[in-house]
Amino acid sequence: MPEFEIQLRDVMLFATHGVMQEESVTGNQYRVNVRLRLDADSFDVDKDDLGSTISYAEVFDLLRCVMECRVALLETVAVKFAREVCNRWPSVKSGWIEIVKTVPPIPNMIGEAGVRYDF
Repeated sequence: MPEFEIQLRDVMLFATHGVMQEESVTGNQYRVNVRLRLDADSFDVDKDDLGSTISYAEVFDLLRCVMECRVALLETVAVKFAREVCNRWPSVKSGWIEIVKTVPPIPNMIGEAGVRYDF
């Protein structure tokens, strides 16, 4: 069965998620990757119509909206995003979201920290 994978890659967003209180003030830069898999059977190449697929601009708008709502855990952000995707676009068969905190507030750590949620 043919499928499409809608992708957002290396999206950079600023947000204030985190367990530590100072993160709600200083915030952090996040890099987000999203993959959504959907059936391609309903895609009509002759119509060349966005209505038979998912607009990545709409996926980005949803991502931005979910990222703007402060929570403590990135796991919470990931699950909220996945639930909204599945509610809004029933044609999504599966997907994943990866959220990476590019400068985690961990003493003496050089690198990134994040989560990936498969749904």
